[in-house]
Amino acid sequence: MIHKISLGVLMAILGLLELEAQASTANNLIVFDPPSEKFAPIQLQAHKGLPRFGAFNSHMVKNTGATPAMRPARGNDGAHVMEQNKKERNGLLNFSILVGLKYLEPFMSDLDRGRLTVVSSNTSQEQRNSAYLQQFLRTQVGPNLCLDNTCNQTNQGKNEFERLRNYTSFVEVCLEPLQRWSQAFFKNDEMIGYHVSTLHVGRGYDFDKLGYWVGHYLNLNDVFTPKQGGAKRVVFEPVAAYEHELLKKINGKNNLQFFLKIDEQTAERFLKEGINRLYLVKKIKLKRSGKPMAFPYDPVEFNYSHVDSDVEVYEDEALTKHFMTLSLANLTLKTN
Repeated sequence: MIHKISLGVLMAILGLLELEAQASTANNLIVFDPPSEKFAPIQLQAHKGLPRFGAFNSHMVKNTGATPAMRPARGNDGAHVMEQNKKERNGLLNFSILVGLKYLEPFMSDLDRGRLTVVSSNTSQEQRNSAYLQQFLRTQVGPNLCLDNTCNQTNQGKNEFERLRNYTSFVEVCLEPLQRWSQAFFKNDEMIGYHVSTLHVGRGYDFDKLGYWVGHYLNLNDVFTPKQGGAKRVVFEPVAAYEHELLKKINGKNNLQFFLKIDEQTAERFLKEGINRLYLVKKIKLKRSGKPMAFPYDPVEFNYSHVDSDVEVYEDEALTKHFMTLSLANLTLKTN
């Protein structure tokens, strides 16, 4: 018995190492390597070695002066920046698709793998599920994640026979590896990362209190790509005492209005340098909620909480110019 338990623990450790080996971190990027060359790698923007969600880093910096303008970061020309942005946005899109594929697993038994499902007035729910899943695989999974012509033509074809062959070829060759790959994301239905949101400053300076009133939405609708991988919802679910206190002190769960202290000299500098937004960075834990999906087109719901009460504020979207540290447990909240 002891030998069996030890072997089981060893296999679990090897499994974790195999999953971790799929991802590498460099240059503020996390790259998830695909199971084979048939599929595209996923590049996610990163912060301190963890995935970065929310406000995107466009790799542009702002010229200071009377008329500030955006330009590519030093060492990058415009074409390179555009290509990098495309890869990273596609990475988030494909990440969203794979997460969607992971949580559609309970409905995959309804998928017709040999014929394209046509919906009519007397179609059963299982057939409707099949039609939805086929549409998802043919229009999102295949074209975006597959590099090999065997799989990325799944939604192509000059006639119904070609379209069917392309679909069945994708199912036979590519579907199972992609399903296995999707299980590497949200292991144990959890994931830790950073969320970046913007705080708008530059107007309405309060000379008495020295600062700005700013807003931050607690429910996050920008963790995943909205129209890819199916609908997903990320809802703030307090865990720590200070998180429960936040909900008690504000009206509803959506918009948190708080006062951001900035002295006059700094506020004027921001104005001269064209800085009209700051970047609020918080470390969050995403967790799949217990809410079941009745149909494959239902939203996948996630809860999130803060890993700790400290949040960082930066002056730039690249998160290189740290401005201040705030505590969620000690904010000056706006009351109606």
